[in-house]
Amino acid sequence: ISVTMALKLSLWAALLSLATAFMHGSSCQHTQRTNIDARSEIKSALKLSASEENNEQSTTIVTGVTLKMAFDSSPVWGVADLSETKSERFTSPESLDMVHRLRRESSAVLVGRGTVEFDDCSLSVRRVELGEGQEQPVRVILDPSLSLVGGEYAIFNDGLKTIVYYSQSAAQDKDVSLPTSDDCVTFVPLAQSEDEKNDKIHSLSPLEIVQDLATRGLTHIMVEGGPATARAFLHSGVVDRAILVRAPVEFQEPVPAQMDEDTMKTAGLNMIGTSDMGGDVVEYWTREGLEWPNPDNLSSWP
Repeated sequence: ISVTMALKLSLWAALLSLATAFMHGSSCQHTQRTNIDARSEIKSALKLSASEENNEQSTTIVTGVTLKMAFDSSPVWGVADLSETKSERFTSPESLDMVHRLRRESSAVLVGRGTVEFDDCSLSVRRVELGEGQEQPVRVILDPSLSLVGGEYAIFNDGLKTIVYYSQSAAQDKDVSLPTSDDCVTFVPLAQSEDEKNDKIHSLSPLEIVQDLATRGLTHIMVEGGPATARAFLHSGVVDRAILVRAPVEFQEPVPAQMDEDTMKTAGLNMIGTSDMGGDVVEYWTREGLEWPNPDNLSSWP
């Protein structure tokens, strides 16, 4: 049998195993395991490229909360361009690889409702190789008013584990039927937060979320946006370190992040260095007294 034919057969076998898992409605755990096995077969057939080989997983054990955000070069720290009809990547491929390495180093990847609505994101590790036997990080969505329920978002239909936190009081106010958890998606109600009591708006406590995730064995949380979620976690003082990516572009109509260096410092974070990542400037921030996972070479982690 020719090498070309063997390669085709390996790829077809891997893709078939992926399709079979979804066709038979297997449990979340089994589907995820099947996905990992299939990816391994594909990697074996294709061989890793040089860039993938350089993305080996770190052996450093990291806990706590790591914030990652990306901005344009404008003074308002733009996170999106209102002049664009759809969300577009604006950071370098190298920065995007770094994001996927950070996801791989995290037990959970957390975003707010708006990020799911705007990007229809998967939050999975795709651009770098998972470790042997490693599962995808759990996706965590903050959806206080259960606005996403009933929507056809990819994150609810890909067979990977997801936790949705919502406000108990918001559900009561809306008089909505509470969603039912299944093998893949878990809905977790939280009691009324102090912000809800004071501001009469539905919000969730970052501290309570971090504590609940810890009880589930999820001890390194990557907060990936959007800006409102980032500000909430910074203001609550639960962020241990942050990676801020500044792209060399300036949006025509930037959406301001409503945060700046003072926001970071008020949250107890200090910038300890920068690096170039494919033309992007990456800033590294950490809580005072907390060492970076690899202090001798900041850009080597994640």
